Amino acid sequence: MKAIVSILKDPRIYVPIGFLLAFELFMQTGLYRGLMQPRSYADNVNRILKLAGTTRDPSALILGTSVAYQGVQVPYLNQLLEKDGIVVESGACEGAKLETQHLIMRALLARMPNVKTVIHFVEASHPSTARDHQDLANRSMVAQFPRSETLHVLHGHNYHLTHSDYLFFYVRTLTYQKDFRDFVLDPLDRFKGIGRRRREVNAGIVYENKYEYKLSAFPANNAQECIESALNADIAKMGKDVTDEHHRKAVLQTCQLVVQDPLNGPGHAQWAALYFKRLKFTYKDITDRGIKVIVVFTPYAQLIQDLNAEYRMQVWNEGLASAVAPENLKTIDLRHSLDGPKNSDYYYDTIHLNRQGATLLTEALAEKLRPILKAR
Repeated sequence: MKAIVSILKDPRIYVPIGFLLAFELFMQTGLYRGLMQPRSYADNVNRILKLAGTTRDPSALILGTSVAYQGVQVPYLNQLLEKDGIVVESGACEGAKLETQHLIMRALLARMPNVKTVIHFVEASHPSTARDHQDLANRSMVAQFPRSETLHVLHGHNYHLTHSDYLFFYVRTLTYQKDFRDFVLDPLDRFKGIGRRRREVNAGIVYENKYEYKLSAFPANNAQECIESALNADIAKMGKDVTDEHHRKAVLQTCQLVVQDPLNGPGHAQWAALYFKRLKFTYKDITDRGIKVIVVFTPYAQLIQDLNAEYRMQVWNEGLASAVAPENLKTIDLRHSLDGPKNSDYYYDTIHLNRQGATLLTEALAEKLRPILKAR
């Protein structure tokens, strides 16, 4: 105890303490958000919140994760629906689980008074991904919202929050610890990325899919062959115009989905029940505003088409019936909208679309949306 008192009496101790307090106060101002790693999970949320709805007054809002984020070319969709007086904006975000989508929705609807429909993109495997605790990516994303909003949604989604979770949300030095460390290690790369991000902001573009790489670069007839093809590929010989290491890894990881089928994993029934409980909380927040919901079932590449098999839809049919009243719900089934002999040319990997696939999916979506939205 005497040693501690002695240390506290030493005026030199207050220099680092003062620095840490000043640094935390700076982080609390929110100014650091402009210096975050571009395209990180947290930065994506802030970019969407900053850009969505700034160049259009939407009557419909898209929610979802990376399939909707990359798979819907929003300017093209609005071009297709323009003659019908329908305007759509997207709040879909890469890696965003339901709680992050919910928070994005709340933030965007607060400044989009004319939205009458939320278009929610879902995948057959989503119910199996529910867990009691947040993953690191989504914890980082929800930390970008006001704390009261974040905690309200997380409690409503029945998350088991720990002391470390609360510290992460309240102490900004901890919230941005990893991002700041990366900044210190390579500040030049960070500033280059920030410059590119600012040019995108000036263009008013949330996201435009420009991927040209194709799943067909790794020929296969099923998921197991896909894994072997990606593992054994000589990407240097194939060339940069065909693939690269990032593409190969994405193909490999997504081909493993069928081999490691999430719908057959332990506790599936428990996780599905939790997912639809969260979905009910989210949809109630939507319908209480007088807004209708359209659920869109997205396609997978034919290599893993079993994940979209008809028998799996029973889980969704029962879950949706418990989550939202039928008068507030429409469904659009796009699971087979890209099927055919050229299917693997439309995908970047087995889940995410490339530019060509996104264009075709956008056209299929517009055709299905038009009669529903015209009636509202």
